[in-house]
Amino acid sequence: MTRSQGGAFTRRPREDRREELLDAAVALAFEDGLGKVTARRVAARVGVAQGLVTHYFGSIDELLAAAFERASEAERDALDPRPSGDPVADLRRILEFYVSHERDPSALLWLDAWRESAHRPAVRQAVIRQMEGDVADLDVIIEAGITSGVFPEASAKTSMRIIALVDGLAANAAVRAGLDEPTIDYANVTDFVFSTSERELGLPPGALRPA
Repeated sequence: MTRSQGGAFTRRPREDRREELLDAAVALAFEDGLGKVTARRVAARVGVAQGLVTHYFGSIDELLAAAFERASEAERDALDPRPSGDPVADLRRILEFYVSHERDPSALLWLDAWRESAHRPAVRQAVIRQMEGDVADLDVIIEAGITSGVFPEASAKTSMRIIALVDGLAANAAVRAGLDEPTIDYANVTDFVFSTSERELGLPPGALRPA
């Protein structure tokens, strides 16, 4: 229950309450890091008793896993990885998204999730599911490019290799996010991502670069 402005308590439907708690956990994860999310802080954010959080999420591991998955799925929905019929354009758009400075908060959240995975099995399983989802989305585009002949060097291993490549940017995001005036040449890093992906697919140099 939540105390209303008039002092009375109101009861939300079960699913609505769970969604509200989960939204609060996601917001805290982006603000302070996934490892700083606690039942107490989520309860305070929503304005409910701490016991309500543990009622909906049996453990802090379950809460962190759910928050990470909610954020990751929202990012995937925003990216909309569905193929358009032009595999080169589709892959270019995905790579542009992954290397964008605007994605740094999500990259930092992934770093948190990988770190928490070491001692939180539920988070580890959530990370695996989300990584498998990213690879599966990319597989559809790569397979379309193989079928159409535009990715002559691509194989069944290509999607995972490209995902591993862009995942390496997550560590760079941690540095970039903490610098007011970055001295690291990130343009060179992103160029490496595009050029390596082009070689992996058998595309001519510059084929994936933004117009």
